[in-house]
Amino acid sequence: MKTLIVFLLMFLLSPISLPTTAAQETYFAKIINANVYFYAHADDESALFKIPQSYFVELYDREKTFYKARYLDLEGYVKIGQVSPMEGRPVTPYFRSNINVFALKGLALNESPNLESKEITALPYDSKDTIFYGEMEGNNIPNKSTKWYYCKTSSNQQGYLYSVFCDVIEPLTVNNENFTPITKDLFVNSNPASSGLSTTAKTFIILGVSLPCAFLIYLLIKPSLSGQTHKIKNKRPRRRHGDYFEFDEKDLS
Repeated sequence: MKTLIVFLLMFLLSPISLPTTAAQETYFAKIINANVYFYAHADDESALFKIPQSYFVELYDREKTFYKARYLDLEGYVKIGQVSPMEGRPVTPYFRSNINVFALKGLALNESPNLESKEITALPYDSKDTIFYGEMEGNNIPNKSTKWYYCKTSSNQQGYLYSVFCDVIEPLTVNNENFTPITKDLFVNSNPASSGLSTTAKTFIILGVSLPCAFLIYLLIKPSLSGQTHKIKNKRPRRRHGDYFEFDEKDLS
């Protein structure tokens, strides 16, 4: 009995290994055509910006008709039919540049490429530490450009700057890196359910394993505890008289 109890205790106290998934293979896809968008979600209504043509996105999964993708430090989606996966890792996959604000009174960073949209923050004149990601068409001052820049400030605030009052510091160049195109379907066996267990699921698994074992230990120990309690209740104290003990006659019954 003691051996079984010790074994069960060791089982409960030992770490429980939960299933993990192997590292997902990734691929780089080149932006061959113009007007290829990077999306926040796997739907047509969440386009953030046009990815600079001739550069790459890193693909790591798929959802519906979209690839899950990375561009610089952003994670989002690109449409499957609009990018060209390739067998290779480019040296310069992304276009990198900052934005210079030259509006004397500073410039608003807006939630959307719209002059009337909510202002997230204001960037001061001559600020140059805002990261550029890509362009987006939006509304405009009459007879001025409709181009907006999607970007991120040094305080990690993301939004749009109107191009009439700022510019991209580094000129956009062409990335001439090319590799053998991949023609097979990627991530065809992708299953969202296999992407890892949530914290809640792990907690339920641990409880589901631990509670029955704890209850079993209780059932095994209970008879022993009950017997000890019964003996204690039946044990009658001896009465002491001076230097000797006197037995109660009831002890003999």
